[in-house]
Order: sequence, then C-alpha cells, then structure tokens
Amino acid sequence: MARSCVVMDEMVREYLLFRGFTKTAQTLETEIKFDKDKNMRADKITDHLLSFVYGFDLSGLKDYWSYLNKRFFRKIPNTAIHKTLIKLEDCLYKYYIVNAHQSQKHEKVVEFFERFGRDILGGGNRETWREWFCFPYIKNPELNPVFGPYFQRIWCDTVHTSLQNFISTVLDAVPLPALLQWKDNTFDEVEEKQQLQREVTVLKMKLQDTSSVHQLEENNNLNKNLVTRSDLDIAEDFYIISASRSPEAAARSPHTDQPSTSIPRHKNGSFTSLNHRDYTEHTAPLIFARFSCEGMFCATSDINGTLKVWTFSPDIKTLHSFVFKSGIYSLHWATKIDKLLYVGTGDSKIKILNISNRKITQELSHPTDNLRVISLASNVACTHLVSSGTDKEQKTSEFIVWDCKTRECLQVLEITPLPSPITSTHYNHNGNLLVCGAMDGMIRVYADYQCIMGWQASSAAITTVKFSVDENTVFAYCKDGSLSQWRLYPMSQCLYNIPVSDTPPQNVQHFGRDIALDSEGKYLLVGRGFQAVVYSIENGLVEDSVLPSQGSKVSCVDWHVPYSTRLCLTATTSGIARIIGLL
Repeated sequence: MARSCVVMDEMVREYLLFRGFTKTAQTLETEIKFDKDKNMRADKITDHLLSFVYGFDLSGLKDYWSYLNKRFFRKIPNTAIHKTLIKLEDCLYKYYIVNAHQSQKHEKVVEFFERFGRDILGGGNRETWREWFCFPYIKNPELNPVFGPYFQRIWCDTVHTSLQNFISTVLDAVPLPALLQWKDNTFDEVEEKQQLQREVTVLKMKLQDTSSVHQLEENNNLNKNLVTRSDLDIAEDFYIISASRSPEAAARSPHTDQPSTSIPRHKNGSFTSLNHRDYTEHTAPLIFARFSCEGMFCATSDINGTLKVWTFSPDIKTLHSFVFKSGIYSLHWATKIDKLLYVGTGDSKIKILNISNRKITQELSHPTDNLRVISLASNVACTHLVSSGTDKEQKTSEFIVWDCKTRECLQVLEITPLPSPITSTHYNHNGNLLVCGAMDGMIRVYADYQCIMGWQASSAAITTVKFSVDENTVFAYCKDGSLSQWRLYPMSQCLYNIPVSDTPPQNVQHFGRDIALDSEGKYLLVGRGFQAVVYSIENGLVEDSVLPSQGSKVSCVDWHVPYSTRLCLTATTSGIARIIGLL
C-alpha cells in the first residue's frame, strides 16, 4: 500500500498541474511535507513514534498515539488487536520511562507520573503499573529484579519490532479508498504478468533440458560404450562452459569435455536441478565462493591465494584476477554495494577491492602483526565492518569494529567470558545484533557491540553461524560436522542438532563457508562430502534434496534467489566452482 500511495500522489500532482490547479497542487505539496501517515509505511510511522520517546516529548508521544488510534486502530473490528493495542501502549510508555532514566532525565520520569498517574490507575490495565509508581524513588532501578529486564537491549528491540509489525498488520487491514484499490489491483496485474513471464522462461529451460535428456538416452542406447561428445553438444545439454577457459584449466579437468553419466535434470525432494555451469579457471583447491549481494558477480579463491571475480550470465567470463602472497582467509561482499569486496589475508590486512576500477582501493590493518583475518561481516547500511584475526596457533585473537567511511578502528570488542578467536559473524537485518561463533564452541550475541548473551553450543569449534530469516533462531555448523539450530529467546534452547558429515575436516583453517540460507528462510544448503545437501528448516532440519555429485569434495557453498529459480554456488577441492539452477 505504501508504494500505491507514493505513485498515486504523483499521479494526482501531475493531474492538478495538467488542469492548471497550481494552488491546489501547492497545497498538496505542503500537506505531503507534514504527512502524519508517512505514506502508510509502518517503518516510518514507528520511527516517528519512537522519535518522541528519544526526544523526551511526552505530549507529542501522547498526541501522535491518539492520532494513530483514531486514524487507524479503531477502524479494525477485532478484539484481539485491541488487546494487543493496550499492551503495546503500556510498553511504549515504559520504554519512555526507561529511556529517560538511562539518559539521566529524572525530571522527565517524575513528569510522566505526575501527568498520567491518575489516568493509569483509572485504566483497565492498572495492575501492570502498580509497581512502577515506586520507579522514581529507586536509586538503581536497572538492578532491581522487577525493572531489570526492561533495561536489556533485547526487550527494547522486541518493543520496536512488535510495534512495527502491529502497525503493518493494521495498515494492511484498513479499508482503502476506491482510488487506491484500483491502483493496488493494477500493481497486482503487473506483478502477475511478470510472474507468468518468469514461469514461461523456466518452462522453456525445462523443455530444453528434457529434449537434451531424450537425446542423451538415444545416444546411450545406440552405443553404450561410446563416451566421447563434442563441447557443443554438452553445452546444448546442460553444460555452459566459458569460451575463455584457459588451456591449463582444460587440461586439468578433462571430465568437462566428456558426457556426464547422470541425467542433466536431476529431481529429488522439493527441487529439480535444471542445469549447471562450471567455472574451471582455478588451478588449486577452492576455499571460498561467494555471490555478490545482487547476484551479478561471483568471487572465488583458492589455497594459493588466487582470487577471481567472474560473471555467469549470459556466459561465464573472468572479470578480474588477484593474487595475495600471504593467502586468503576470509571473503565478504559489501552489503547492498555490488562493487566492493573485502578480503582478509594472512598478514593482518583487510584489502578493499573495487570491482568497477579493478583496484585495491584501500586496506585496513589489525594492530597485531602476522594475524590471519578469518572472519568479516558488514551491516546492512554498510557503515560498519567487523573483523576477527588470530595467529597461526590460534592462541592470540582480535575482534575489531571498523568505520566503513573513514576506514578507522571504532572499537576493539571484548570476547567474554574467556578470549577465543571469533570464527564467523553475521549481522541481523538492521545491524543492531551481531551473532558470533568462536573456536571455543560458544555462540555469542552482541547488541551495540556489547556482549549480551552467550552459551556453549558445542565442544568443537564453530565454523559458521547464521541468523534465521525471522532472527528468532541461530544456525551453527561445527568442526565435528554437526548442524544445530538455537532459539534466542529463551537463550540457549537447542531446537535441533543433527550430524551432517561423518568425516569432518580435522585441520580447519578457513571459516564461515559451510552453510547458506535461501532468502525466504525455508531451506539451508550444506556441503556434505562430494555433494551439496538441501535441508528443510520448516520441517525441523530434515534432509530435503541432494544435489548431483561433483566428483570431488565440496569445500564451500552459497545461495542466491533472484526469482522463482534458486541458484546454488558450490566449490570443490578440485578447483571447480559450479552454479546449479534449482526449480
């Protein structure tokens, strides 16, 4: 609906100017500048509401909440929503009190109870407020068992998220005027048309693959012992090999010039394997393979310190090649910026590559020399970067927050209760929370770069951690080959723990590459031996699909979901990176 409002405002403005109603158009512009509805965007309404909390504007908070109540909340004939409304209003006022106390605005706390004390006691929810009337007279309420939980960052974030979700639900249920209904229907028709076009494209790919399967079966029936086919036939079936492949790579991987013994269109579980494309430019085992944030590029690196950036559409093509003599120990694409790539090396450096101009534009250095930078992660706004470094013996560790704009060290994070090298890091959607896996087998969660919780997830080192899409749980892959899912609230509750690999690697030097989530949060991709396996999250980490074997051990995986076709990226110890299209 927010998109419809913006487009409709433009259409009305254009119509008024076309008709010569300039004064009316000016009035419209003025009204839009002071729009309390914020284009019907739940996130903007929430931010505006909380701005009164952070600004200690009690009157503004009360007035804007009353406006929202009259404008939207009362129009929803649902008693459950009204009960939630009362709870959220109480939480909002308690948030105001806690924020005022933390900001040392004691007079604002006293003002709140003086102005609204009688209204609270006269309301139907007075039992939840009875103990709060002693709040102004307690010296350290954050240490009090009654008020202590309200000072935790988790509670504040929960209020923010619940408030935004509630407003979003209400806005979706509010009856729309006829003009907006017409616009929404138009958008639905456009989206439906685009979806049909995507489905047609996928069906064409399936038809092409089916034809290739029949051709392959006929050839096998004519001569079962014949195993030679031209590169062109293979490309038409299911291989799409780069025309710029080097002679060394071709000589090293002769199986790409021979027919596969498996059917190109592989079906098992929920997915159909449509086709795959192999990138064969590396001459050593691969250790990292990453899609860029928008999926336009791929970055792969091997144990010799060679980094290659390449594209796979319409054809596989190498764009840039770099060699790092100290080795590559972490690889991370900047969030929302497809052209920046962060590379952690073995000499305490973080190289920042600009793909547009093919240069290393800048580098960051850990204070301690000869550290391996084994983990990198940036927040969604790409304002902060966290890096973890450790020495070869994994005895020394550093955990640092960098400013992405000034390229300066903002803070050295404390690793509690005992120092241990951080092996994997992952931000949540707004960058407020950071989950970390460590060599000691602990999962730690940071809020505003302060460790707020931690628990022992395994006796083995954690190699990869990921937030789930709803950010209520955390996935962890460990050195012993186990995959687990943990609930954040309550803390350290293990939902599932399953063995993935019977022969996990013993000497792990590279981290953060073992698991990948799809964008919808329904499936998890994991490397297992010579195959990549898809696990269903909704069914409780149950094996759903096994992708075709690549002939060598899968060393890392990644996932990109552009439309209805999922793209998986796997890399192997034979130096081959493979993109697999799943339907």
